[in-house]
Amino acid sequence: MQPLTKILICCVLGFTTPLAALAEGDAAKGKEKYDQLCAQCHGPKGAGDGPVGLSLPEAMKPADLALGHYKFATDAAKFEELLTKGGAAVGLNPLMPPQAGLSKEDIDNLHAYIQSMKK
Repeated sequence: MQPLTKILICCVLGFTTPLAALAEGDAAKGKEKYDQLCAQCHGPKGAGDGPVGLSLPEAMKPADLALGHYKFATDAAKFEELLTKGGAAVGLNPLMPPQAGLSKEDIDNLHAYIQSMKK
């Protein structure tokens, strides 16, 4: 869905639906993939409090995804780049591994789920 289309839909809906809810992908399927690949560091609700994340030095703690303050993955294309190349390739935490084996559908689903986490 094009960004302008999302904005028009929000206007029609009276701004009652956040743009995040209109993200491409299936958030429920994205949660399944998130639980497999991301929750160990980012935590079950994206707060950066997963078991691996808690054991990391302060400077290498994973981001709190629920805050929605992304340093790099500010749109779907950058999110895909981050996932496929890993944190080091885009100037973020070098401990975030690349997930080169994900399909476009998996990436879209993960993006939809992570967008749904925003507070």
